[in-house]
Amino acid sequence: NHGDAWVYMLERLSNYNERVVAQDFISQQPQALQGNLMEPVDYEELPEPLQELLGVNVAERCNLLGLRTAEMHKALADGAKLKDFKPEMFSLHYQRSLFSSLQSLVRSTYQSLQKNIKKLPESVRAEAEEVLGMKQDVLKVLKRIYKHKFEAIKIRNHGDYHLGQVLFTGKDFVILDFEGEPARSFSERRLKRSPLRDIAGMVRSFHYAAYASIFLNNQLGSEDINKLLPWAEQWYHYMSGFYMKSYFAEVKNDKFIPDNTEDIEILMETFLLEKAIYELNYELNNRPDWVIIPLRGIKAIMKKYINKP
Repeated sequence: NHGDAWVYMLERLSNYNERVVAQDFISQQPQALQGNLMEPVDYEELPEPLQELLGVNVAERCNLLGLRTAEMHKALADGAKLKDFKPEMFSLHYQRSLFSSLQSLVRSTYQSLQKNIKKLPESVRAEAEEVLGMKQDVLKVLKRIYKHKFEAIKIRNHGDYHLGQVLFTGKDFVILDFEGEPARSFSERRLKRSPLRDIAGMVRSFHYAAYASIFLNNQLGSEDINKLLPWAEQWYHYMSGFYMKSYFAEVKNDKFIPDNTEDIEILMETFLLEKAIYELNYELNNRPDWVIIPLRGIKAIMKKYINKP
């Protein structure tokens, strides 16, 4: 291998950031983002200058990673003859218990945010206050997880899926480390879940890579960092979109994916929020300077729901 996908993406992001600066894009804001979570755009649909800025090679790699992820889930779902891998149907009881665990996560994270908000860097405090005021809206969005029974199956999945769990061979990707999330008990790691949890984990990893490429660059001053962050968001939006479009094209007829777009969107937004809220709790206790990443992850999902009845 040539390192993992995290290192590969950081290298591509370094090149991307250099192009943003060299071509003086840094002095302006990116154009309005095209596509959304459930309808991401293809690389070929983008304007040519934006294609050149993003880079065709990394776009193709994101497509390939989406395909390999889909193949992983197909393999894990094809275990009906093995008791420990036999898929299970969603149930309202499961969906309610899932909301209960999400409710506990929101409660503990928001308590931590309230406790630590005055210790945060001044540059992110306003956004932290904004997210703090979203608590009831966040719970309202998460509550959709049991509005009705989802017609989908749960399977054994990777459980700790992110760019660091994928090796890059130079031409392809190899997925490794199937032991699940280390913080969970062995019995929890063996539970069957929606594979869209893995997709949410990888999408959040794209977001972290985009910001890490800036935060870990000790050649940048605070002014340049602030100017580059909108371009990091642009990279994250399109690359995670290429990844998801490729994944869903491959699994659209599989039983572990709901057969309607609304239910897929509810699951994806639920798991993305869960991941970002978990990250917020982690960063509050370990890296306050990185709190902006999960804060913006939460805001990105919530922006279309705030102030709605």
